[in-house]
Amino acid sequence: MSYFDFDALNIEDRKMNEAKQLGLQLAATQASLLVLGEAGVGKTSLARYIYSKSRSGKLQVLECKNAGGFNFDKVDGGTLLIEDLDCASSHVQAELMKLAERTDGTKPRFISTSRRDLRAMVKQEQFRQDLFYKIAVIHLEVPRLEDRTNDFNTIASFILEVTQIMHGRSGLHFSTDAYARLTSWNWPGNIRELENVIERAVVLAKTQTIEVGSIQFESVQDDTAADFAPGMSLSAVEKRLILQTLELTAQNRTRAAQMLGISIRTLRNKLNEYREEGVA
Repeated sequence: MSYFDFDALNIEDRKMNEAKQLGLQLAATQASLLVLGEAGVGKTSLARYIYSKSRSGKLQVLECKNAGGFNFDKVDGGTLLIEDLDCASSHVQAELMKLAERTDGTKPRFISTSRRDLRAMVKQEQFRQDLFYKIAVIHLEVPRLEDRTNDFNTIASFILEVTQIMHGRSGLHFSTDAYARLTSWNWPGNIRELENVIERAVVLAKTQTIEVGSIQFESVQDDTAADFAPGMSLSAVEKRLILQTLELTAQNRTRAAQMLGISIRTLRNKLNEYREEGVA
């Protein structure tokens, strides 16, 4: 699903409102926007909302994780929504640079999404600096669902309403215990995970009341778990854990340090060590 009517939803979270209002302010301009945030927070929903408020023509979507079939030559003005810009290969980055340098009136307006901090990737020579300056002029950050406590009920209610329509149900509501279970979870998968949990609950509900037993959380095995194996040195495990936590938090060092239980200074020193080793 992953679509939200930002006009209809009463958003109370300050950071989310700031991102929405800045997006609206810039919607009618040609400014290149970069929407940042963890996986599943709703970056693409915000990007599409901003496009819907613009005067731009055709919308084309480039999925950087699967860009093989995209024809850059067919981009002719309008808006180019670039999903997962941080995953763009060197070839895709080169093609995007060509688009950004067009002077024949066919240059598109860029709205991009990214989980990782492109500035850090530029410093690590993982992303072109010239391209960064071209298509990441204004940054909008979408907060994690866990941090949007004031908006949780609004978001959950909206998802419940839409999911009922999808599955031909109506009149469903959460029991007190079921809702308490939802609010007690930290939602590492953010809104995308909440959608998954509520859809499962709607399908499993036997009555109009969604009971706590229908609220089920998936235990997802992270692919990175395979990176850890018996026989590894503690320093190697520590290095991988730190780098993967930074990946998880979109290179947010403050958040990563909190999750790791270390100070920002310690994290900075560790990253300096890895940089000297040619790792970070």
